[in-house]
Amino acid sequence: MTTEKTIGMRIKECRKQMGMTQDELAECLVMKKTTISAYENDQIDIKVSILKEIAKVLHTTVGYLADGEESEIDADIMQVVKMLQGMENEKLRKAAIMQLKVLAEM
Repeated sequence: MTTEKTIGMRIKECRKQMGMTQDELAECLVMKKTTISAYENDQIDIKVSILKEIAKVLHTTVGYLADGEESEIDADIMQVVKMLQGMENEKLRKAAIMQLKVLAEM
């Protein structure tokens, strides 16, 4: 018997694919880590506006998070994610993420 993935499971899956911790996702969304944990464990309902923000940060769609609609993550984004995951030095990785955030805002 297979269990269907929940919204929380899909959020966690996407967050991990992006190489992010709950703390990092919480920081991007300006919320507490405990809230991210509650979302991922399906302990609290998520407003659609919050789901849109989460989808944007995780480079996926609301449709995928809400009901598993397949979405494709851009190949360039996945390449960057894999490079970031390969960085063993956490300070260096965080510095690279900060640089990417600055570039994304240009």
